[in-house]
This record gives sequence, C-alpha cells and structure tokens, in this order.
Amino acid sequence: MDDTLTDPVTAPAVTLQDLLGLLDLERLGSTDRTVTWRGQPQAHPEDRMFGGLLLAQALVAAGRTAPTTQRAISLQADFLEGAPTDRPMTWRVDLLTDANSLSTRRSTLVADDGAELFTATTRWATTREDLPSFSAVAPADVPGPEALAELAERYPDDPRIPSWWRIRRPVHFRHVEPPPYVAPEPTTDRQTAHVRSTDPLPEDPVLRAGVAAYVTDMSLLEPAFRALGAARHAPGSRILSLTHGLTFHREPDLSTWHQFDSRVGAVAHGRAYGVGELFDDRGRHVLTATQLGLVKTVSTPTQ
Repeated sequence: MDDTLTDPVTAPAVTLQDLLGLLDLERLGSTDRTVTWRGQPQAHPEDRMFGGLLLAQALVAAGRTAPTTQRAISLQADFLEGAPTDRPMTWRVDLLTDANSLSTRRSTLVADDGAELFTATTRWATTREDLPSFSAVAPADVPGPEALAELAERYPDDPRIPSWWRIRRPVHFRHVEPPPYVAPEPTTDRQTAHVRSTDPLPEDPVLRAGVAAYVTDMSLLEPAFRALGAARHAPGSRILSLTHGLTFHREPDLSTWHQFDSRVGAVAHGRAYGVGELFDDRGRHVLTATQLGLVKTVSTPTQ
C-alpha cells in the first residue's frame, strides 16, 4: 500500500458487497496444471492496487482450484511491482502439488506484457478436529469495540488524512489507541484494532479466508510509526509492502468481532517487520500475519 498527504482523486466507499464482487473472479481458461482468472480492480487514490485486494484475490483464485474439502492454511506473498488500478487483473494459478490432505498453489498477477507483478504461494489442507490444539499467544487485554470510533468517523473531513483512510470500508475497523496518523502517539511497538464485516459473510470458507487476508494489510505496519515517534500521514511519509505472510490456525469468519493485535519487531534501513495476531470473539487464535515493508518517516513539528 502507498499513499501521500493529498489525493489525486477521491476514493469511493467500498461496501462488503463491493468486496465480495471483487472476489468473484471470472475463469478464463485452463491447461493441465494451470488455471487463468480475471479479477476487477478497486479504485484507489494512488496508481497502485491496495495490497489487501491482491492478497484476497490471489487466495481466492488459488482456493477455487483446490479440493473443496481443504482449507487455507498458509500464504506467502511477494509484491514485485505496483499493480495498476485502471484495468482488469489477470491471475495465473499454477497447480504445484496435489494430495488427499494437502495441496499447493501459486497465484501470479501477470501484466499485459507478461511481467509478474505479484505472486503468492498458498497451502490448502484438510482439518483434523480430532487432533489437539494449542496456542501460546493470547489477545491483549484492551477495551472492547462497542465504545470505539470507526476509522471513517475519526477524521471525516480532515484534509490531512488521505480519503482512502476516511472512506467507509467493507469491515468495521476500530483502533483501540488513536491511530498515529497526524501526530506521534505515545511511543510503543504495538497497537490493537477490532474488526468485523459490516454484514454476515457467505458460508464459503474460501471467501471468508479472502476477506481475512484483505483486512490484514490495513494496519499491520502502523506500529512502526508509533515506535519511531512519527506520524503516518505527515507529508512524505509512506509504507510500501514487500512481503506478506499468513498462517491460518482456525477458519476465519469476520461476521463476528475479531481482535487484531499487531506489533513491529524491528525497523532497520528503512524497512519494518511486523507481526499481527487475529483472535475471534471467544479469544481463540485464528491467524498470524507477518509483513516486511519499506517505511519512510519524516520529522513532525512539535505542536
């Protein structure tokens, strides 16, 4: 993802039905070990696609080729070049391995000239409810979402915030701490947000996993600005995703409130490494997200 202080265009609101429509990919053709899909872009104030949509479409394209008895268990993605927002996207899914209990797919976003813009390797597997589960990670002890403000409500008319961050989203997104958008917040390496889809999601595990992937790119590296005492939307600041990883511990369903705890483990040489943990409304560990991104900060004048 990438943004600056001012927008060349005004970003339109994105409803849940809009997002589900963007994940309804058109199958173009197939060979013995390859399936090609067409996906539609999402309007964005900048000239590159929002990374969360790339993650979601890549996962859904792969999932439509995996056995229906298998669920997403991991995704490893690389952002190679910016994906344009003014044309449909062509996805090539390579069927790398197939077994009764485990499959591997590679989704590649291909430009008109054949260049690879984005690639994601996903693993799909059957679930084993008869096997024991364990997680050493627990949700942070923070206030619940009920009394917190929506992201779109915090800065509805503030010209310092790009319109992309003030629009209505397909999910409710509520920061526990004020987001570090226009002024440095108390120095820390972590933050928490509560997320939930604006309407119930379909009974489709591939779509539900895709929506979860979309959400994990919305705030994962924001703690880098907290840790550095910087403002996310100061003129000249930016984030640019390089790699993104997801490990699914349970099947996600953002129809209910989930808590997304994120932290930045390191910032070095203009690169930040972040980790996010998603928990459902029962406190169960649903997925882990990791991201490496370029982060540029600028000095913020003292008020």
